[in-house]
Amino acid sequence: MLTNHQIIDLAKRMRIPLTGVFFKSQLQDMKLQFNKSYIINLEDEYGSDGEQNLGSHYTCFQYNKYPDGEHKCVYWDSFGVAPPVEVLQFCKMKEIPYNMKDVQSLMADCCGFYCLAFLHFINSWEGRSKDLYEDCEHFSSLFHDLNVEKDFKYNEFVLKLFFRSPDDKSPVSIKDVGFKFIPEGGDITKGIADANEITNY
Repeated sequence: MLTNHQIIDLAKRMRIPLTGVFFKSQLQDMKLQFNKSYIINLEDEYGSDGEQNLGSHYTCFQYNKYPDGEHKCVYWDSFGVAPPVEVLQFCKMKEIPYNMKDVQSLMADCCGFYCLAFLHFINSWEGRSKDLYEDCEHFSSLFHDLNVEKDFKYNEFVLKLFFRSPDDKSPVSIKDVGFKFIPEGGDITKGIADANEITNY
């Protein structure tokens, strides 16, 4: 699993307006910032024994406020699960639209990568529509729902395309789905896949 420092570094290089990486329990002491991205760990900061938790699973959300006064909020969990009550309370909403597709294998440890890819897609990808809900639908459509199809390697293949170095000219195949961390200091946004061209593998 990515560390919070790795996530923050990658978010900068992917032009994501990230507020930070937090445990879900930390939200209660924070003030919501509109048009900013949040990545949260679904564990509380401290366990029942008073010891600090190491973290379990990353999810993310964003609440946009537009010049015309319209508000749109969205939550993303690579397992397709609804937002926890802490996020609802933080956003002062009874319900938040969320991804219902399970795109991550239980055997994979790439939830942080999914959050980064999603937040890049809705905030910085040049081909986005700039309609938050439409872009969320488009991003979700790139992946198979593992509740319907069991081809988790396809999802990891597509996800990896978001993290290719622009200098990497080698062909990508479904057999090579491991995550190679991009060297520090590089702008990886030029290497992100053209989502309109992901049709097969």
